[in-house]
Amino acid sequence: MKKIILKIVVFVLAAFAFADTFNPPVGAHNIYNLSSPTQLASASSAAGGGIFMPGPDAIAFNPALTATEQRIQLDVGFSALVQTLANRNSGFSFQTGIMIPTKFLVFSSVVNGLLTPVDETALALGNSLNAKAGLSKEITERLSLGLSLSGGVFWGAKTDWALGADVGILYNFGELGFLRDFRLGVSVLNLGKYYNDVSLKGVKNNAITVNFPTLATTRVGIATLLVKTKPFSAGFSFDIATPCFMDLILDAGFQMSFFDTVFVSVAESMDLVEVLNGYNNFLPSVSLGVKFNFNAKNNEYLKSRSWDSSQMLTSVAWQERYDTVHAASAGLRLYLGQKDTTPPEIKMWADEEE
Repeated sequence: MKKIILKIVVFVLAAFAFADTFNPPVGAHNIYNLSSPTQLASASSAAGGGIFMPGPDAIAFNPALTATEQRIQLDVGFSALVQTLANRNSGFSFQTGIMIPTKFLVFSSVVNGLLTPVDETALALGNSLNAKAGLSKEITERLSLGLSLSGGVFWGAKTDWALGADVGILYNFGELGFLRDFRLGVSVLNLGKYYNDVSLKGVKNNAITVNFPTLATTRVGIATLLVKTKPFSAGFSFDIATPCFMDLILDAGFQMSFFDTVFVSVAESMDLVEVLNGYNNFLPSVSLGVKFNFNAKNNEYLKSRSWDSSQMLTSVAWQERYDTVHAASAGLRLYLGQKDTTPPEIKMWADEEE
C-alpha cells in the first residue's frame, strides 16, 4: 500500500512539474464541439448527455456512445464564429456525419472543418480539416465499447498533419434511486500524433508547446434522467477531462424535452488553464431543437427500405466565448426509418396458430 501511495504522489508531482510547460492554443479542446449545435450545448458528454440521443458526432467524445442506435443517421452542422473586436476577422466551422447500424456493429463517421484567423485573439486556431471513423458494439444490455481512428490536415500557420485513435466505454446502471437511465462513460482520446508544428499563440501568450488536441485526454462523465414522463423529460450530465493530466476541464449540461419533440439544452464548461491565464468563458451555451416526423409513402425507393416514415431534428445554438467571440450554430439530423419498439414474439410450438 505504501508503494502504491508513493507512486501516486510521484505521478502527481511529476504532472505538476510539467504543467508549467503546458501551453496549447486558446480553445484547442473545442475543435469538434464548435461545429455542431447539439455538441455546443450538450456539455461534450462522454456519457451521452442527460437525454440520451447521440448522433455521429458523439464519437468525438466517446466512440462507445453509438452502440445502441438502431437507425441510419445523417448529420450536418455549421457555426459562424463572429469576432466582436474591431478590425478582426471572423471564422466558421462545419461538419457532416453518418451513422450506419448493422447486426454486429455500429459504424459512425464525422468530418469537421475549422477555419479561423491566425492573430492575437482567442480561438485563433488556424485552418484544419479533421475526420473520425469509429466502430461501437453493445456487449451486454448495460455495457458498450467503442474504438475510432482519426486524421487531419492543418494549414494557414505552417502545415501539419494528425493521425490517432480514441477508445471508450459506456456502462448503463439503469435506475439508481430516483435517478433513471444512469450512465457512466469513460474515454481516452487523441492517442497518436496531432498538430504541433504550427505557428499559433499559446494560452500563455507565447508559442504553443504541446500537441492539440492534447495527447491522451482522459474524459470521465456521468449522465442521468431526473424526470421522465410522456409530456416532459429532464436530465443532466457532468464530465471531467484531463488533457495529458496537465489541465482540468469541467463540463456540465442540463437538457429538457417536451413531448419528445422540443428540446432545450444549457451547458457550461470551464478550462482551468485558460481561466488561470485570463481567458474566462463563464456564460453558458444554449440550444433549441425541434424533431418532427415526415412521410414519403409515394417514394418507392424509400418505402422499399422502410425509410418512408422517418424523423428530422433541426437545432440552433449560441454561446459567447472568451468575451470576444459569438458562436452561432445551426444543424440538421436525419433519422431514416422508425425505432423498432416491438418485442420479439416467442412461440412454444411450431404449429401454434396465429
